Amino acid sequence: MTLDLADLLQTAIQRRNEFNYEHKVAVSPEEGLRVDYVALNVSLAHLSDLMGWFKLGQETATVSSEELLQAYVEVLNHTFQVAARQTWSHLIVMKPEELEKLKQKRPAKSLSQQYLSISHFLDQSFIERQQVAFRHAWHLILKLGLVDLNFTEDQIQDAFLKLDN
Repeated sequence: MTLDLADLLQTAIQRRNEFNYEHKVAVSPEEGLRVDYVALNVSLAHLSDLMGWFKLGQETATVSSEELLQAYVEVLNHTFQVAARQTWSHLIVMKPEELEKLKQKRPAKSLSQQYLSISHFLDQSFIERQQVAFRHAWHLILKLGLVDLNFTEDQIQDAFLKLDN
C-alpha cells in the first residue's frame, strides 16, 4: 500500500470539522491558525521527548515502537491541520515517485539539527507565511517517520486512520 496523503489530509480535516461542530467550537481564523501551530509544535516536542536522543547523561524511559508511532501520527495530524488552515493542502500531497525518493534519503546525522530545522521552518511558515518553508518542514516531518523512525507507509496509514480525536 502506498501512503495516501490526500486521504489522510481529508480525514484530518473531516475529523476537525466534526469535532468543532459537535462541541460548538468557534474561534477566529487567525486564532485557529495560532492554535494549530502551537499544537503542532507541542506534538513534535512530545515525539522528540519520547525519542529521547537529546537526553545526554539522563535515564530515558523505554518507549515502545507503538508509542512512537502514535506520537508521530499526532504530529502528522497537526501538520495536516496547519496545511488546511493555511490553505496549503496542495503542499501535502506527493506523487508516489516523490515519496519513494524521500524514503531513499539517509537517516539524519543529527536528530537535534533535524528537530531545530523543522521548528525553524514552521516558525517561518507562520510568521512570514512562507509556503516554501512549510513544504521543507513537511518533507522533514515525513522523512522523520519513514526514514529516521523507520515506520512503513502501512503502519503510518493504519495508525493515522485509527487515531481517536
